[in-house]
Amino acid sequence: MKSRLYLLLTVFFMFKAIGQNADSLKVDISYKLFSKCFKNLNYGSEVIENYPALKKSGLCSIQDCILSLAFNEEIINEIVEVRLIGIATQLFRQGNPVILISGMDSYATALEENQNTEDDNKIIYISVGECVIPNYIFKGQEIFNKQTLSLIEKKKNGL
Repeated sequence: MKSRLYLLLTVFFMFKAIGQNADSLKVDISYKLFSKCFKNLNYGSEVIENYPALKKSGLCSIQDCILSLAFNEEIINEIVEVRLIGIATQLFRQGNPVILISGMDSYATALEENQNTEDDNKIIYISVGECVIPNYIFKGQEIFNKQTLSLIEKKKNGL
């Protein structure tokens, strides 16, 4: 349990460091969207009350939700999945569709891609980790991106 906590704290501070070292407006916007708290998410609130660490974070941002997948508990995973889908939907409806990316040079890729957010889809890319990322981050990335891409496709098809 301690190793999970240390891992969560390390990843959390890594994202904070990226935000503090943002060298362009687009990076700042992507970090703000990654850590933005959506207070209207209420699915699973009664369960979250039983987990002090989750209660404190509120599970209201992409960052909090993805990091909470490290708990690897079925009920928490279900709550996080619903909330990630809700956040992706809200960002899309606000005109800020977000795609989470990872892998080698994903931070540089996000910087490059975010230079032009006025393309057809107006997508903002956020790097959630370089090279090797834990499975729980990959799982959160997949859930989130599936919803965003689904909404983009529906918009293209006029649905």
